[in-house]
Amino acid sequence: MVKRFVWVAIATVFFIFQLHVNSASALELDKDTLTIPLNEGGDTTTLTSKQATNGQRLFNLECTQCHLQGKTKTNNNVSLGLEDLSKADPRRDNVLALVDYLKNPTSYDGEDDYTELHPNVSRPDLFPELKNFTEDDVFDVAGYMLIAPKLDTRWGGTIYF
Repeated sequence: MVKRFVWVAIATVFFIFQLHVNSASALELDKDTLTIPLNEGGDTTTLTSKQATNGQRLFNLECTQCHLQGKTKTNNNVSLGLEDLSKADPRRDNVLALVDYLKNPTSYDGEDDYTELHPNVSRPDLFPELKNFTEDDVFDVAGYMLIAPKLDTRWGGTIYF
């Protein structure tokens, strides 16, 4: 009986700890951090904390298999760092360009169609993990990818340490 009580007490403490950690995990960021380039024309947009948190959650859930901390496991020469995104053709260093990429991925030089190679929302038959992404989800993930370098100095770069 005492053994069962101890296990229930441990489980209760663990559960309460998880509730506290999960409720504290929402990103609380200032306006400068949440303001990111919207398009190539130089317009900007400011994400809400809710959008940033949703983008981070979805990125961590679906993208970190290949892009942990913005690195690219399949191609160490190209990361999700702002410098690499700006050198892509077309440039991918703004929200709308990243949204377009998540819908219609192409090679870094823009020459090859990667809709059958890279997860995207246009091919839920091949990439079911993205089939439930809404337009807002795609926007939030793209936005998170642009604020992530402001949050983590290790974002992007190579997979080698």
